[in-house]
Amino acid sequence: MGRTGIMGGTFNPVHIAHIKMAEAAYRQAGLDRVVFMPSKNPPHKKDISIIPEEHRGAMVKLAVRGIPYFEYSDFEFKREGITYSATTLELLHMQDPEEKYFFIMGGDSFFQIESWYMPGKIMEYATVIATSRNGTGKRQMEIYAKELENKYNARILLVDMPQMDISSSCIREIILSGGDASMYLPEGVWEYIKNNRCYCP
Repeated sequence: MGRTGIMGGTFNPVHIAHIKMAEAAYRQAGLDRVVFMPSKNPPHKKDISIIPEEHRGAMVKLAVRGIPYFEYSDFEFKREGITYSATTLELLHMQDPEEKYFFIMGGDSFFQIESWYMPGKIMEYATVIATSRNGTGKRQMEIYAKELENKYNARILLVDMPQMDISSSCIREIILSGGDASMYLPEGVWEYIKNNRCYCP
């Protein structure tokens, strides 16, 4: 029985804050590995232009390359329709009931978790790891974590990570304007974006 972190997201594109978040979860929660699992059709991002799966998957593979405790998975890409985190975690549990799963999310997503599809199922099949950037909002997160634990019998772990004002949307804007986004991206990802003209007008 192992301790597997699930790092979901559109990764449109994957950036260094994703890596730092996964690192913080891995080290502070004592995980055996973190699996980066790009979303196929995320329900909350219907209005965002998401590049094809092949490019997002390739960039994640580059981002985790050389880090022995990080893995890439196309588990959600293989599914049809909208990919809900609750369903993904249930399917993973069915495949390996002995594994302990940890669902990693940022503070913003953590406060929105009850608006997600079947939040109780997410908290049934995984421990939620919520990251606070430099302790920002930590007290509010502690209070909300207690509420979720009482309401859903949830298991919540709060971990801290450095403050990094980076987002995929800002990176896309930089690229669209002809700027250099290399400082925000893991090694190899910027070259891939340029070579494949991802996010270019």
